[in-house]
Amino acid sequence: MVKPNYDNSIMSITNSLLKYYGVKPHHATLPLADELLAKDYKNVVLLLMDGMGVNVLERSLPENAFLRKHIKTELSSVYPCTTTAATTSVLTGRTPAEHGWIGWSCYFKEVDKCIDLFSNLESGTESPASDENQPYKYMPYDNILSVIGDNVKTCAVWPYTEYFADTMEGICEHIKNLCGNDERKFIYAYHAQPDHDIHDFGVDSDCIKQMLLNYNNQLEALVNSLSDTLFLITADHGMKDITMKCVEDYPAINRALIRHICVEPRCCSFYVKEEYKTDFPQLFTNAFGNKFKLFSHKEFLESGLLGNGVPHSKTEDFIGDYVAAAVSDVALWYKDINGGYEDFKSAHAGLTKEELTVPLIVIQKQDIC
Repeated sequence: MVKPNYDNSIMSITNSLLKYYGVKPHHATLPLADELLAKDYKNVVLLLMDGMGVNVLERSLPENAFLRKHIKTELSSVYPCTTTAATTSVLTGRTPAEHGWIGWSCYFKEVDKCIDLFSNLESGTESPASDENQPYKYMPYDNILSVIGDNVKTCAVWPYTEYFADTMEGICEHIKNLCGNDERKFIYAYHAQPDHDIHDFGVDSDCIKQMLLNYNNQLEALVNSLSDTLFLITADHGMKDITMKCVEDYPAINRALIRHICVEPRCCSFYVKEEYKTDFPQLFTNAFGNKFKLFSHKEFLESGLLGNGVPHSKTEDFIGDYVAAAVSDVALWYKDINGGYEDFKSAHAGLTKEELTVPLIVIQKQDIC
């Protein structure tokens, strides 16, 4: 079992950026990032590649590939090491405990529903959970772009902003154009790959190797076209090949639950019926042995896995009576409203090195060789 290191994490980059742009950081900064930022580049680009953990890069690219040559260090993701929690920590500089966006699906007692946080859909359905967006109603946050916006020009390149991009080609084009003028700026860019395809095809698939080789070449060409720019490239989490299990295939566990599993398939939050609370640990061990580390509600909150700081008022709500954190190659979820479930080949949010370890790739124009 591997634990997150919040003092040397993706969140630390953001705190260094806050400090550099004149805003008090929320947590410890990253010394390496502080040193790089002190060189005072005109453009600072933070590119977040979803799922591009160290193991993914090492399995997909040769050692002399542009991206691998520029790995300066390894960082920890946050926990759960999943896009919802990790990207929010990168955008805010705060721990999952503090911001509350801890996983894909969380239970909102206000509407008595499990909700997919990014979409506001009732989990397992295609229907909105309510007319109001519950996650943003109860867990709004200021991201780094708005917080530092008085001190530097900020731009976001991703599918939800003025600079729309959902391909590497689009991301590179926007970054090239934005960096081409004389204005000092901070650019945050996000790409949903390779995570999306790794879920479907696995870490070692040929299509992932080809995808990352293409990205490697595109980013090398982009950097070679620019000047006075610092690139910080990292990932929200890594990926691990897994076997998906369906809770309906484990009647002893399924009948003990008040509602379906929440948070993530590799960080399962269980809300248990009163009459099963005492026996649930044994029921779970009977089914899964040592494939997961099982925590009680109290144990999980006190474990430090969600990070320090003052917890958000919703964080405790989202932690059920028990939490199972994957420590092997198994994930557990439930059937959706149509009787299907995601048969992922690879996933994240477990307590393994593959899922928690991400690269910090640093590219300085002057350093390109």
